Amino acid sequence: MEIVIILSEEEKKEFIELTKPLYNISPSEEMNLYLSLAKYASEKIPTRIKKLLDEFLKNTTKSDVLLFKNISYDKNIVTPENNQSHIGENTILSKIQAIINEYIGEMVGYESEGYGRLFQDMVPNKKLSVTQTSLGSKVELELHTEQAFSELRPDFLSLACLKGDTSAKTYYFHIDQIVKQMTNEEMNYLKQKKWMIGIDQSFVMNGCSSELRGPLSIITENENNHQLVFDQDLMFGITEEATQLLMKIIDLYYLYRKEVILNPGEILILNNKKLVHGRSSFSPKFDGNDRFIIRSFIMNDIKCINNKTIDKQRIISAKYS
Repeated sequence: MEIVIILSEEEKKEFIELTKPLYNISPSEEMNLYLSLAKYASEKIPTRIKKLLDEFLKNTTKSDVLLFKNISYDKNIVTPENNQSHIGENTILSKIQAIINEYIGEMVGYESEGYGRLFQDMVPNKKLSVTQTSLGSKVELELHTEQAFSELRPDFLSLACLKGDTSAKTYYFHIDQIVKQMTNEEMNYLKQKKWMIGIDQSFVMNGCSSELRGPLSIITENENNHQLVFDQDLMFGITEEATQLLMKIIDLYYLYRKEVILNPGEILILNNKKLVHGRSSFSPKFDGNDRFIIRSFIMNDIKCINNKTIDKQRIISAKYS
């Protein structure tokens, strides 16, 4: 289960105070300055929160899911009809999100995703309602590792809620459930490179090659530390056994997945190496009050993107995604 951190009223005030240096600084036009200020602010977050974050990062609690509640947020936001307005990046909620993100690691963005910005507006889009994208709504978003096809996938996914929807469930499923349900023989097979993967269409439309990638393994292991890469929509097995194991993981997901319904003023952080996630379908009204999530990405080691970004900032070039 997730670690739940409920901010006290005093902690809310402390976070608001920490955001002040970020006002009038654009995270898109002055990215390096914005992130350096967020990093500095992250060193001053409330002591109780810092301790809980340290426990999360060290995994002493055996949880890879972190849920913040009772965070200050912008109450008069109108949900736009698409993600091109870039409203989220200028909110107080995104500033607090940046400070928390920068304590956990280093924020990054992708040239081929969300218009190459650190913060991305995830809002229902009527034209894309039945697509397997963050802008869909009428169909369930299938289980996946964020950017499973990329070697530069984020280590953590950060979702901040400006507006919620009681019928929109965010699902997550931990690798430990896979390990528990597999035989030794199946586990050994999952570590072999027996799967191919396609590229998310939004990335292809924005400069990524559409060529299939792989073969790759679903599970990797380093000193008894298992990590997971999976995508229900884009991945397929190159042998019959690989296909059967892929289907078994999907079945396990539907049996053992957990869920959280995000409410305004909440931030959900998922370990992208340990979890796959998805989202239920929901029915937006497109009246300005629909679900509005600010998405951002975190990496542990910023050195891995050296010479692979745009203008020496944090946006990973399309050709490296």
